[in-house]
Amino acid sequence: MKRAVIMSRVSSDEQAKGFSLGVQYEQLTNYCKRKDIEVVAHYKEDHSAKDFNRPEFQNFLRFAKKNKNTIDYLLVTTWDRFSRNVTDSFVMIRRLKTMGIEVQAIEQPIDFKVPESKAMLALNLVLPEIDNDRRSIKIRGGIRGSLKAGRWCRMAPMGYVNRRDDNNKPIIIPGPKAKFIQYAFKGIIKGKTQAVIREELNNKGFKVSRNNLSILLKNPVYMGKIVVPKEGEEQEQWIEGIHQGIISEKLFYQVQEELAERQNKRNRPIYNTLREELPLRGVLQCSKCQSKMTGSPSKSSTGRKYFYYHCNHCKKERFSAKKVNTVFESILDDFQFTKQSKVLYKEILKSLSGTSQKNTLRKRKKLDKELASANQRIENLEDLLVDGTITPKVYGKTLNRYTKQRDQITANIHALNTSDSEYMGLVENAFQHLENFKQTYLNSPLAHKQKLISSIFPEKIEFDGKKCRTIRINDFLRYILQIDKELPENKKGQISKNMSLSRLVEKKGFEPSTS
Repeated sequence: MKRAVIMSRVSSDEQAKGFSLGVQYEQLTNYCKRKDIEVVAHYKEDHSAKDFNRPEFQNFLRFAKKNKNTIDYLLVTTWDRFSRNVTDSFVMIRRLKTMGIEVQAIEQPIDFKVPESKAMLALNLVLPEIDNDRRSIKIRGGIRGSLKAGRWCRMAPMGYVNRRDDNNKPIIIPGPKAKFIQYAFKGIIKGKTQAVIREELNNKGFKVSRNNLSILLKNPVYMGKIVVPKEGEEQEQWIEGIHQGIISEKLFYQVQEELAERQNKRNRPIYNTLREELPLRGVLQCSKCQSKMTGSPSKSSTGRKYFYYHCNHCKKERFSAKKVNTVFESILDDFQFTKQSKVLYKEILKSLSGTSQKNTLRKRKKLDKELASANQRIENLEDLLVDGTITPKVYGKTLNRYTKQRDQITANIHALNTSDSEYMGLVENAFQHLENFKQTYLNSPLAHKQKLISSIFPEKIEFDGKKCRTIRINDFLRYILQIDKELPENKKGQISKNMSLSRLVEKKGFEPSTS
C-alpha cells in the first residue's frame, strides 16, 4: 500500500476559519480511499504560498527527513495550494524526489514519467504566480492612490490609532500616546540626545527602540504630511494629509536642522593629538620598510620628556625629534631667492592674475548677469513653494544649491573688485614670507607648519641620521631654485647641504632597486 502526506492550505487566518480547509481535507481523504493510499499525516496551513518558508511546511520537511523513503506522495488539491512560485516549486519538487516523495495535485494530476508533462506542470504553477503578481500590483496601486489623496491606509504609526471616517474609509487620528511623540520632538530642540529622550520615554511607559526613535523623529506624518515614495520615473512627494498633525511644521523642520547638524559633527574626522615637538610626524618615512614613521615622548630617569620619531612597523629606525627637526629647519634656511628670481616670480603672478582693465570689465559684466539670474531663480523657487508646485523638501534642497551658486558668484565679484595695488600688496607680503622660509616656518602654528611642509615636499621624506632625502620637491619651487646661481649643487640633485633628491626614497616595485 502506498503512503501519503496530505496538505491543505489557505492564504490567511481569516480564511482558515471558513470551510476551505475542511473541504480540501475531505477531497484529499476521499481520493486516498479510492486509490487505496494510506494517509500518514495531515498538515493544515494558513500562510501565503509565495515561498516555502511556512511553519507547517517546514514541519512537514522535518517529518519527511525522519521518514525518508517511507512516504510515497505529498498530495494537495491543486498546484496553487502547493506553491505560487514557479522557480521555488521546481526546486522543492526535485528535493522531495530525493527523499522518495512525489508531489501531486489530485485535481491537476501530472504524469512525471512523460517529459512533456513538465510543460503542463509549469503552466499550472505559473498561473497562480501571475495571479499573485497581478493582485500585488493592484494592491500597491490602491495604496499609492490613497497616499496621493493624503490618506494613510496602513497600520497607524506610533502616536496614532486607526479609525474609519464617515465614508467608512481608513484614517488615522492622534491617540493617547501622541503626547510622547510631542515630548520626543521638543526634547531634541532642548538639546537632549536621542539616548536620553529614549530613556525618559521608557520611564514614562512609552517603549521605543533606538532605531524606531530615529525613524520617528524624521517622519513627516507627525506634522500632517504623507510621503508618496519614489516609483519608476515619479520622484518622492510630500502630500498634505487629511489627518491631524501631532506637531507643527515649524517644530518638525527645526528638529530636522538640529539632527542634520548633529550628524555633521559626528562625521567630522577625529585627529590625533598634535604635538609641537613632532611637526614631521606622518611625513617621515622609514627607509627600511617604507612605512610612515610616527612620534612619541620618552621619559628619562630624571622625569624629563624627550621626543623621538620611530617606525612602529619594522621597529628598526628611531631618531631624536630634536635632531631631525634641526636638520629639516636648516634645509629651509638654504632656500634663498635672488633678485632675479623675485622679479620673475612677480611677473609670473602678474601675468596670471589677468588684471587688465578691459578684461576686468568684461568679467564683471558677466558676473553681474549671472548674479541677477541666480537671484531670479531663487525668487521663482519661492513662488513655486507658495503655489504648492513643489514640496518643502524639494524647495530646501534646491534653495541650498541656488544659494551656494549665488554666494560663489558674489565671492568672485568681490575678488574681481580687488585693485591692482591691493593685489600686488598681497603678492609682496607673500614673497616676504617666501624669502625667509625658515623664519616663516618657525613663526607658524603647528597646523600651518604641516601645510607648509606638505606643499613644499609632496612626497615622503627619509632621514638617515645625518641628511634627508626625498623624490622631489614642489615643481614651482624647484624651477625658482634652478635659476638661483647661489645653489650650484642643484645640477647634482642637491637642493641643500642636508637634503638630496633621490629615487631611493620611492617604494620598491615602482622602480628597480638601487644598490
